[in-house]
Amino acid sequence: NDDVDNDDDDDAPEAPLLRAVFAETNTPAAGDVTPSQSLLRHKSLYNLGYRLVGFPYAQPPLTTVDVNATFDDLVLLVYFPWFENDAAAGAIAKLERKERSEDEDGGLIMERYCPWFMEEQRHRCGGGNDDDDDDDGDDDGSRGDGENSNTVQMNVNIPFGYVEDFYRSVFHCNSEECTNDDNDDTVGSERIPDYRTADYYKFAHWFAHDRPDKSKGVVEVSLRSPTMPWEDCKDRLKLEWKEWEERYHHCNNDLYGKS
Repeated sequence: NDDVDNDDDDDAPEAPLLRAVFAETNTPAAGDVTPSQSLLRHKSLYNLGYRLVGFPYAQPPLTTVDVNATFDDLVLLVYFPWFENDAAAGAIAKLERKERSEDEDGGLIMERYCPWFMEEQRHRCGGGNDDDDDDDGDDDGSRGDGENSNTVQMNVNIPFGYVEDFYRSVFHCNSEECTNDDNDDTVGSERIPDYRTADYYKFAHWFAHDRPDKSKGVVEVSLRSPTMPWEDCKDRLKLEWKEWEERYHHCNNDLYGKS
């Protein structure tokens, strides 16, 4: 159950470049294989160039029957064929300065399949080095150890936009400003529900837009080769989300004098 999302079309050269190539893969909790087989699967995907995205991902429903019918035992991956401790940061910094790396094919891969990284580079460079909090003296789009960093960063709106597009494609919502009136199609005699009422959608929206100051508009992409099956971050983040919801509703109730 390793599904790859790639909107690139070789027959349409004038189409906008894709922003990311995503894949999803089962966690051991899915139960389709043993934990050791799950690790082998994740290592194989890693060797193919896919890296774990620290975004709480679940597959939205495939039909409109139940807005909450997500498949949860998944993690989200993105194509980024650079490895931990392989001096990728230095090579990427050259690309950002409009130079070619020594590996011409690597430069083409970066430009064609990983523009999300280049977007984050431009954002960071455009803001100067004030956003570079890792104290390593560079602005390489990574965290912590400069050329030895094991993570890079992605704009959180990219994976969230993928989730939103998934919902819109299933729930027949094509407009940018999708109102309830836009969702008045029916399946049989049943009205198609508003996907924004889904528990997972609200959770993902919170992570992308409302989570207090922790993600700073980005998610981490791990360059580390898995030594255990990739970890699903949803359970941990759901606890944080529920605490936030309780505080949010408590503050609203105090504000409006509700009990």
